[in-house]
Amino acid sequence: MSLELHVLFQIAVVGIAAAVLSSLLKQSGRDEIATLVTISALVLVAAVVVSNISHLFVQIQNVFANQ
Repeated sequence: MSLELHVLFQIAVVGIAAAVLSSLLKQSGRDEIATLVTISALVLVAAVVVSNISHLFVQIQNVFANQ
């Protein structure tokens, strides 16, 4: 499996898990915790995206450094 698909599946799993957990928590009346779960999932996905963008910039820098 390529790296791009791995990252997409990782983000999708985090999103689905957060949505299910948030929905269950809202139904049980724990809206504050559901909001915290949603925000933490968003932060986790943002960290993954920033990490991959950083890796992309390093690769671009290496391409131009070799010329």
